[in-house]
Amino acid sequence: MKENESLKDYLIIDNMGRVKIPPLFLKHANIQPSATIQFFNYENYFVIKQIEASPVFLKEKMKLNNLIRTIDHLGYILIPKIIREIHDMNLCEKIGVKLINKSIIFYKKRKQNKSPGLIKEPIEPELNKLSLLEIKEGKIRLPNFLLESLDLEVSMQLQFFTKDQDTIVAKKHRYEFFTEGNLFFTGQSRVVNKDKYLNIPKKLRNYLNVNNGDVLEVKIVGDKLVIKTAF
Repeated sequence: MKENESLKDYLIIDNMGRVKIPPLFLKHANIQPSATIQFFNYENYFVIKQIEASPVFLKEKMKLNNLIRTIDHLGYILIPKIIREIHDMNLCEKIGVKLINKSIIFYKKRKQNKSPGLIKEPIEPELNKLSLLEIKEGKIRLPNFLLESLDLEVSMQLQFFTKDQDTIVAKKHRYEFFTEGNLFFTGQSRVVNKDKYLNIPKKLRNYLNVNNGDVLEVKIVGDKLVIKTAF
């Protein structure tokens, strides 16, 4: 399956708050049986991602994060109560699930108003430019769809900017640039290496307060990669 292709299904939350994720979804999202899974909230949706770390690190992370669960060998996973409450999901309710860019995305199944002006747009336009990327050795690996969308190639240099208090932005290198809106140039730049990894400078990892093993929300906005901590 290509990165820009998607799968769609509906799941029932059982009376214990669990859903059973179809094997095809798990396969294409690279989620293994009995894996440790972290839930991330994103606007009207939530996303799951397998996280990999040493047992000691995972144990400490689970103490600090109540959105980490284990998927069993049959594909069942418990949706955290706080996530169900945020999205107004009840036990025994049918919810939507989609696979977009190798991410499993869940959403509340709502009745559509038949009025043409009120029909909700499909979720793909909102999510097909989003990716959750784990930091490994200070780097993130950029998926092909992100590179292609921004016309980036390996060995290209990206400049880093800060935005607000919780966001950094990466753009193609330019020799002449100016402060753009609320973007401020950091003086930092890095090259996308041959394996498509982008190093996030330590100064900017500190700015986001993230470490190896943490996950970043990376999405395309215009000609920019907008990067922030995923929650």
